Amino acid sequence: MFKDERSGKIALIAHCILNQNSRVLGLAERSSAIAEILELLVQNEIGIIQMPCPELDYAGISRQSQTKNQYNNVMFRTHCRKIAEELANQIQEYKKCEIKLKLIIGVKGSPSCSVNEISGIFMEELHSALHKRAISVPFYEADLERIKENIITLEKFIKPE
Repeated sequence: MFKDERSGKIALIAHCILNQNSRVLGLAERSSAIAEILELLVQNEIGIIQMPCPELDYAGISRQSQTKNQYNNVMFRTHCRKIAEELANQIQEYKKCEIKLKLIIGVKGSPSCSVNEISGIFMEELHSALHKRAISVPFYEADLERIKENIITLEKFIKPE
């Protein structure tokens, strides 16, 4: 018989939290990843799913920094919707197996992955795709310039049940 140690908990994380190399040139906060966020999730036995970076896929690594309004066009929104639908299907499969999506972590200031104030295009599409599947989950916006404060707030989102 197999021993299964899975926690039954997952989180969707913006690509650049796990890989700062994906950010627009000049905007990386760290050399690789935002380790504090990853450590918090691992310590709380939450599996990590790295969401694709819609901007990287769409415009490449050497892309120019753009605003939400600049990205808000039919082609980019369709691109984001496709990624969001694929992720929502994956989350639905996890849900069938009683693995709970605990939260989604976006990034402040991102035209794709911001959550508060002016929501990012990808996050809007992801919220819609999950809503269509009756999946409700908190969205959290990480401010990569205020990691210590983020960790304190994130702890409230993921306290063990």
